[in-house]
Amino acid sequence: MITCGIVGVTGYAGMELLKLISAHPRLQVTCVMSDSSAGEQLSDLYPWMETGALTLEPFNPENLNQLDVLFLATPSGVSSQYIEQLDAFEGVVVDLSGDLRLASEAYTAWYGKVPVNASTQAKAVYGLTEWNRESVKTASWISNPGCYATAVSLGLLPFLKGGLIEPDEIIVSACSGITGAGKALSTKTHHARSNENVQLYKIHTHQHIPEIEQTIQQVTGVEATVSLSTHLLPINRGIMATMHVVPTIDQTEVEWIEVLSRAYGQERFIRVQQGEPEIRTAVGSNYCDLWVYKDERTRRLTIVSVIDNMQKGAAGQAIQNVNARFSFAETLGLSAQPQYI
Repeated sequence: MITCGIVGVTGYAGMELLKLISAHPRLQVTCVMSDSSAGEQLSDLYPWMETGALTLEPFNPENLNQLDVLFLATPSGVSSQYIEQLDAFEGVVVDLSGDLRLASEAYTAWYGKVPVNASTQAKAVYGLTEWNRESVKTASWISNPGCYATAVSLGLLPFLKGGLIEPDEIIVSACSGITGAGKALSTKTHHARSNENVQLYKIHTHQHIPEIEQTIQQVTGVEATVSLSTHLLPINRGIMATMHVVPTIDQTEVEWIEVLSRAYGQERFIRVQQGEPEIRTAVGSNYCDLWVYKDERTRRLTIVSVIDNMQKGAAGQAIQNVNARFSFAETLGLSAQPQYI
């Protein structure tokens, strides 16, 4: 049994991790940490979930020796405070924040926070599992991708890797459920503001933009420019990313669909769809559903990617990475079908 600890278990991503690990036959949560709720019983926080007799503890690096995996389910800028104390930790660290995703200069520019030590950041493997699986298998530090970055990258990479679309003509409009903004209440996520409303936010300044461009460069060797606009939807979970791109060759729509099918035909969590895109087809699961359409009039392509931001965009992908790291079947503990209704 692989023993796991979760820092930030009281947040949305931490709660999702707890739920997924409780159904995993090879992972067990033995330590839950929250500086703000230390001393409370986990069963009191989540009485609707079977959590066992676990007590929330303050973070203490000296108490981690019994753990094989430590999940940091804390916000960006907070994870870094724990990361700096983990030099002696001998297990695997999976960080769900953005603190290990970008080099120092880019991190400071896009996040506006103090970066982690450069040598620590350089050790982290970017955990977009389908495209970086071999590196994940031997990693001690795993940087879990951002939710928008996951949806967009999975949609774009097969086309960019084949040189099939222009890398400097990528326009993305993406929307997310409210959980993507985290548990802390803000003016935008307050019920009176978010309910029956759609809000544009972080227009062209979202921190996942450099992450997407960095991933494209690392996987394909191509320098791409991505324009990304992000929206909050009045739903709890789910992401739909709609990508408008310019092809470099002329093919039928069927042939464009085949590009996705060839890239992901062996991937358990990537499904190439031909029906109408819906967020509900992915919510509650670790699936990424992909579509591609050819606009015969403009000759442009529209690529659509749908994920659950709490699963494939956060906790589910973290578990998938741990499965890969410990040579388990990647579907272990992640077999839930989309809830749809």
